[in-house]
Amino acid sequence: MAHREYNRHDGQAEGLGLGGGDADNSVRMRQPTPPPLAVQHARSGAMVVELAVDPSRAMRSTNQQQPIERDQLRISTEESCQGSELVVASSHLSKQIQGHRRPNQLVRFCLRLGYNTLLYPYEMAKVLIQLGHEPLQAKPFVMRLIQRRPRLFLPSVHRYVQHIQHIDGYTGMYRGLTARLAASIVDYLLGDLLLATLHFAPYKRGPKEGLSLKEFWWNLTRNSLRITTVVVITHPFYVVMVRQIAQFVGGEHVYEGLVGSLMTLAQQEGCAGLFAGMVPRLLGEWSVLFITSALSHLCRRLLPMSELQHQYNTAVIQMMASLVAYPLEVTSTCMAGTGAPLTACEPPSMPLYNHWVDCLTDLYARGGQNRGAILFWRTVPKIQLLRSKDNYTVRSI
Repeated sequence: MAHREYNRHDGQAEGLGLGGGDADNSVRMRQPTPPPLAVQHARSGAMVVELAVDPSRAMRSTNQQQPIERDQLRISTEESCQGSELVVASSHLSKQIQGHRRPNQLVRFCLRLGYNTLLYPYEMAKVLIQLGHEPLQAKPFVMRLIQRRPRLFLPSVHRYVQHIQHIDGYTGMYRGLTARLAASIVDYLLGDLLLATLHFAPYKRGPKEGLSLKEFWWNLTRNSLRITTVVVITHPFYVVMVRQIAQFVGGEHVYEGLVGSLMTLAQQEGCAGLFAGMVPRLLGEWSVLFITSALSHLCRRLLPMSELQHQYNTAVIQMMASLVAYPLEVTSTCMAGTGAPLTACEPPSMPLYNHWVDCLTDLYARGGQNRGAILFWRTVPKIQLLRSKDNYTVRSI
């Protein structure tokens, strides 16, 4: 009893109840008890802070956070999907742009055929000029700012084409076009035949590899093999084209049609006639390739330039190399026509040559090694003027 009274008085002193028994317990149950802020563990002696959280508020907060997290997850997934769609669309667009920048090889080949067909009259005039046929009279012209003495200028290639059209009509401007297109088609179909047989692929650099001499010699050898293949398999068509064009001078009809011309060549001169003038043509192509490749390689190693600048630089170097090797092209044209029963390929229009070296030497002696190199600015060589002057002096004496 004393113990119970002590507990009751202690409870009243603390203000926990007004009386004993069940009333005190009910009041104590109705009063809110503050949450314990700290609990001291007897064994460890450490103070652990425990914050009380209202379970109803916790449930509401978790219920509110769940839709927010779901919305954020949905937004993030939508953004990721949109980002992936944008990446796919951009990659597809870049591929389309690259496809537009790089047209198909067949399309490029057809465009090249159309380009060759459209400008073929100028190529025909160039072949006639290389053979030495000049039907139009030269006229003197004085450039006072550059030279004092007058020079004889030949009409441009436009006048030459007009002369061909006036003599032979519009169809006459396309003599040898079939052989020219056949050579282009054979080049497109069989140009890479030897490289494919040898499995000679282009050189591929390593991840950290720059320009090297190995790459230069590899690509030079590969391109040389391709040029050799193309020249060998297309040269009979080139000979037919030259001889069909040469028929314009005398109006002959010896070489008619592509197949008939090849059969006539084989019957008259054998296999040697089909490949007449192939050696100087091959040497000229090799010379242009070597000069272009070597100078382009040096420019890329020594001069900083972009890929577009490199392409323009290579084109300019190739034009210069073509001018250097142009006498070999004239020699090939003359050798392709020499020996043919045509007026343009027999004396006095053209001497009969036994070897292409004799032809090249005679061209240099006559000053005709560069005839047709510049089609819009054609002059009579000075050596021909001196020879004509000497002949006139001898005749007058």
